[in-house]
Amino acid sequence: MNASTLRAHRATAKAMFEFGYDNYMGHAFPLDELNPHACSGRGVDYDDHTNININDVLGNYSVGLIDSLDSLAVIGNRSEFERAVKLVSQRVSFDQNSTVQLFETTIRALGGLLSAHMIATTPAFGMRVDGYNGELLRLAEDLGGRLLPAFDNSRTGIP
Repeated sequence: MNASTLRAHRATAKAMFEFGYDNYMGHAFPLDELNPHACSGRGVDYDDHTNININDVLGNYSVGLIDSLDSLAVIGNRSEFERAVKLVSQRVSFDQNSTVQLFETTIRALGGLLSAHMIATTPAFGMRVDGYNGELLRLAEDLGGRLLPAFDNSRTGIP
């Protein structure tokens, strides 16, 4: 692949991410995800607790934003990365009465928090966040502690 084609593919990927991210922030945040059919936010279905298609994936903690933190850094959007880190730090709480899928929550929320913390604190990434004081790491520790019983209460250690 030549350099021109590579640049075009990068620009397309960046534009696609920004389209999805901007629409999530404009139509769904602080809910967990953007419902593309209704162009509105989607979170826990409090009216139907048996709706596991939604309720087991979403936890009412802005998972769409958390999951996007590292992508903001990868595409080089420093100002939005900083703003998003501050939003997560100020608004996200895992003190929720919800049942979540362990795998989804681990990769999207716990992984998102840990990677964003590393990006925000490692000078080599060029994304240091002014005033950041480990808030994402504390959120990750809180979430990890809440997920730990899935491993501890298993006979095999596999949830």
